[in-house]
Amino acid sequence: MRYLEEIIDSLNVYSKEFYSLIMDAEDDFLCKLIETFNLAVNNSDPIEKQNTGFNFVANSTLSGVAFPCSSFECSFQAVHNLARNAILYADTVYIQNPFIRYVHYKSFDLKSRDNICNSFLTIYALMPLFRSGIFEFTKSTVHHCQDCYKKFQKQYLDVVEYNSQAIEDIIVDYVLENLDFSLFLSRSGEKCIEISSKTDFLDHPIVISFVHYIPNPLKRIKIIGEKIKLTPDVIKESGVLYDFLVPLSDNLYIQNFYSRYYSANILTNREFDIEMSSLLNDRFHASSETSQRSRVLQSINHLVPFINDVSLTKLLQLRQNEGEAFEVYRDKVNKLTKNIALSEVEAKDIYNDEIRPELNRINMTLKHNKKLLWGNIKSNVLLASTYVSASLYSGILPSNIDAVVASIGGFGFAKSISDDIIKLIAKPSAQENELYFLWKLQSSSRIKI
Repeated sequence: MRYLEEIIDSLNVYSKEFYSLIMDAEDDFLCKLIETFNLAVNNSDPIEKQNTGFNFVANSTLSGVAFPCSSFECSFQAVHNLARNAILYADTVYIQNPFIRYVHYKSFDLKSRDNICNSFLTIYALMPLFRSGIFEFTKSTVHHCQDCYKKFQKQYLDVVEYNSQAIEDIIVDYVLENLDFSLFLSRSGEKCIEISSKTDFLDHPIVISFVHYIPNPLKRIKIIGEKIKLTPDVIKESGVLYDFLVPLSDNLYIQNFYSRYYSANILTNREFDIEMSSLLNDRFHASSETSQRSRVLQSINHLVPFINDVSLTKLLQLRQNEGEAFEVYRDKVNKLTKNIALSEVEAKDIYNDEIRPELNRINMTLKHNKKLLWGNIKSNVLLASTYVSASLYSGILPSNIDAVVASIGGFGFAKSISDDIIKLIAKPSAQENELYFLWKLQSSSRIKI
């Protein structure tokens, strides 16, 4: 952490000169800066702290990575919302390093430089969470001795590589099924692509514009009317899918690794991630025990207060002063989600007897700390809420060939996957202990404090 702070301090991120420094810098300088930052992340030691088992690895969007929307407003808001929830409702959240994507860059265009500026600004704003150990960056390198590496390669790397093509084909077809790609002309007459989502993958439509060249399959299309919907074949031929395939597959690999080796629950703000991953394992054809546990998890969905208009520093002070109420909540939720022997009725009873009182205790804690948070102890405060739900995560790799084939056929996805690729899919054991957690902001569901 000390090295990260030194990098941020040396850049003087919030000075007037910082933006010019990045935008005008030589490519070699930016390569060295990114290399130094990544080394600092990969060689940092975790902060020692109490662990109640409520650890998460966030998806790329919650991590503030410029995907799927690259605007600073969207990416910063996503990770800032995560920070506000994490301070109160998490032990540690591993967020994805925004600079890994540039590790092989030799030159940087204006958009890349702008994204680098935005990433440093975001990290600077979130430094209090890094210092406290609530946030940690995911690492891109893992150090092993020779014997341990051979074991790691056999048990994990070889299996991932062996299955990568099938995984990527499933992602491609899932994206084509759930996103619409339309070609239109900008005000300046340039061809652009508008992408909209049938699911919660996108908060709003996004636009891809072409800086250096327009792919040949798009050049041949004559636009009649306002816009024209692109066919799957044109989308694939144009290369536009690459902008989604790489970030989505990287996201799955990172989350799967941290779930397996760091016992981190996977954290997302969209059901899209859970649905897509479901195609890559045997959840739809699971054992009766697994199905039972899924029903138990569905019985404990709930809302927690989301505090928006308070500084992160004040929230951290609240965590320090009144941390017990939030720790007990996290501990009880964690224990309940790990209990595989409960019936639905028993789970609901435990929720009502143990978790609901802790939610009431959290509300009371916030009420008693209104002066700290809002500077006013008299008026009522209406807070937005975060919807919390959990579901099973069995890994991105299928543990049952028949289940994968049935899932593909049953849901109409991955129709282009050949039988040869299906036969190549290995059969690693499913992960049993980790979960998907959905944290979704509900502005319309208000909690009175």
